[in-house]
Amino acid sequence: MKVIYNLNDFPSEVKSVLSIGMFDGVHKGHQQIIHEIKQHATAELKSVVLTFWPHPKKILSTQAAPQLLSTLDERLSLLEKEGVDYVMVLPFTAALASLSAYAFVEDILINKLNLHTIIIGYDHKFGNDRKGDLIFLKSIAPQFNFQVIEIPAQLIEQTAVSSTEIREALTHHNITEASLLLGHYYSIAGTVVKGRQLGRTLGYPTANLEIEAAEKLIPANGIYAVWAEGSFGILPAMMSIGDNPTIEGAEHSIEAHVFDFKGDLYTQNLRVHFVDFLREEIKFDGLDALISQLKVDEINARKILLNTPRP
Repeated sequence: MKVIYNLNDFPSEVKSVLSIGMFDGVHKGHQQIIHEIKQHATAELKSVVLTFWPHPKKILSTQAAPQLLSTLDERLSLLEKEGVDYVMVLPFTAALASLSAYAFVEDILINKLNLHTIIIGYDHKFGNDRKGDLIFLKSIAPQFNFQVIEIPAQLIEQTAVSSTEIREALTHHNITEASLLLGHYYSIAGTVVKGRQLGRTLGYPTANLEIEAAEKLIPANGIYAVWAEGSFGILPAMMSIGDNPTIEGAEHSIEAHVFDFKGDLYTQNLRVHFVDFLREEIKFDGLDALISQLKVDEINARKILLNTPRP
């Protein structure tokens, strides 16, 4: 897969079969759209996903953009797994937002991306005049000699609902439901930084994650069974997200205890794949009670992970 960030870098000899969208999380609904793109691609026609960064709502709306299921890098990695030929990452700017639908088609889709076929939903709209929809594309297709294929309404609705449902699931501890809708584990990644190092004294040293992507959705507070991925490969682990109420003066943290690992992970990047929710975060009557619960958490997490595939 080739990723292109500048429209002028798109190969002039490539004819594109493309779809447009955020593809946040690249969940099962998105995967079906990508399958449709690939079905119409040939040796001469390449599958292309046109996506945007940052989220258009950051530019167009005074309201906060939704927390994202995937950072741009994560989105690109997931799209690569789906076997797309090209991903065009279009910087979403005020200038882009000001283009009319006609100008967007002519200047970008035709003149830059060499559009042969566009696959689009019945409710998709683009252009500052909001005229860029299925009917508009069909009306100008003969002028520019491209084909329009409609994504079925059922799939579009399923895709829109899925994104909302996944966010809801992750904020209500429904990890298995989120995985089912995504078609893969939900994951977060960050740099391992030094914490209070209390976990070592409890017999459960943890890697404290600093998540740099402020727009990334973090699952609800609690304890989780996870797969940890880092320089050591992929190992079973358990993760705590929350305020550590048993520890006086503790701050909110995101930390993972990686089973069967001994070593230093500081400054390294760690990715955590969520498999299942273990329990709510609660305050214990002292450290001994906390240690006893951590032992139970480890047993439960190991049991869950023993029967689930690695990412």
